Amino acid sequence: MLAAGTPSRPSPEPGDLPSQVGDYLTHSLASGRSPGTIAYRRVYLGQFLAWLKERGIEQAPAVTHRVLNNYLVHLKGRQTAYNRPRPSPLSVTTLAAEVSVVRSLFAWLAARRVLLFNPAEDLRLGRRGGHLPKTILTVVEMEALLAAPGKDALGLRNRAILETLYSTGLRRAELCGLDCYDLDTPSGTVMVRSGKGGRDRVVPIGAHALGALRRYLNESRPELVGRIKEPALFLAAITRRRLNVKTLNLIVRRHAEDAGLGKRVTPHVLRHTCATHLLQGGADLRHVQAILGHASIATTQIYTRVTVEDLVAVHRRHHPREKLQLP
Repeated sequence: MLAAGTPSRPSPEPGDLPSQVGDYLTHSLASGRSPGTIAYRRVYLGQFLAWLKERGIEQAPAVTHRVLNNYLVHLKGRQTAYNRPRPSPLSVTTLAAEVSVVRSLFAWLAARRVLLFNPAEDLRLGRRGGHLPKTILTVVEMEALLAAPGKDALGLRNRAILETLYSTGLRRAELCGLDCYDLDTPSGTVMVRSGKGGRDRVVPIGAHALGALRRYLNESRPELVGRIKEPALFLAAITRRRLNVKTLNLIVRRHAEDAGLGKRVTPHVLRHTCATHLLQGGADLRHVQAILGHASIATTQIYTRVTVEDLVAVHRRHHPREKLQLP
């Protein structure tokens, strides 16, 4: 019997690991995690459960530190063809995200005494570099991309989407989650609700993006909307409801091809490009951190690395041999 005043501890959660994963996701949503966060946790944990089932493991106590290390080896050897012309290994960022979700699950199970200890506590991916994405568009390339959409209803929508991504640096889910009332035209800002980590933030949006949005709202959106009370800012042509992330990826990729960029361009590339161009233009690192919604400034600091074009320009300006005329 507990002594008076002693706080009670949570009781162990019943059921097998798949049902406990469902309880964990429900708890995450109730704790304020965004639907986007829940969605990728569900995908990652679904893959994890499928891997365990192939090995006859369906109970949490059977998942040992050795089992988790074997799963990490499996992840590092896995290849994906998602949005790529040919299969390639998972990126370091994706690997880190999958490991983080697994650690979070087992920490939750240990806290509820399903497990005597957390077998994933020391699960680490290893050293991670602060790598910039492979693709950062130049200003000229961005101009070509922004000019690619046509003048019809979908073209006006897509131009507004591209301008908004480049101006604000929003994540894919954040852009798709925008409602019409989140846009504050007089103040030149956009309200991002329940962004990564469940955080809200206000993001500035430039005059060109606002102009493209006004034209879309006045000329295009009335043709696309399926119901009068639809709140979503950006709408899909077929469903006439909120645009989803998969369609957004296709829009960006198609217009990058139309512009003849010859690069793999995604919405996240436009986010990286926005951050890089802001810093190259003299923006303060803390301000860029706030715009992007990074919890840590260390994440934003990867953009402070100078580009190859910057290095070439400095070399040509200052190296003594570059000041001599060629014979």
